[in-house]
Amino acid sequence: MTLFCARAPRKGRTATDTRDLERKLREESAFDEDAVLGAKAPQIHALINGYLADKNLSQAEVIRKLNVERSYGYQLLNGRRVPTREQLIKLGFLFGLDLEEMQRFLKTAGKPVLYVRSLTDARVFYAVEHGFDFDRACEFVWGE
Repeated sequence: MTLFCARAPRKGRTATDTRDLERKLREESAFDEDAVLGAKAPQIHALINGYLADKNLSQAEVIRKLNVERSYGYQLLNGRRVPTREQLIKLGFLFGLDLEEMQRFLKTAGKPVLYVRSLTDARVFYAVEHGFDFDRACEFVWGE
């Protein structure tokens, strides 16, 4: 998917795939306002839970990896709290997102995309592009 949907699993999705909407806008001779207004981007917690299912990860496992207090972690995963940008990037590493997917993931959450002139973001960029796993990426980027 593009522009807001990252690569959420197909089963059970409720939002219109952004690529479908882009194709429709390209191909239709008349502008379809209803299609645009009805095409809601997924909430970040729904996208996160889609990745959890797609990657066969449990919420408990993710909360442990994020190193957050259990009740706070469940609030993050259930949409009662919004993950920080760092938590989203860590989730991106857990989910094995490529660079394009990581950028969309951040956009979906309303967070700034990676900017390689920032040292931390450049480290994230490098780790993603070089296929670092979660533990190696956290060590490289944040020294954890």
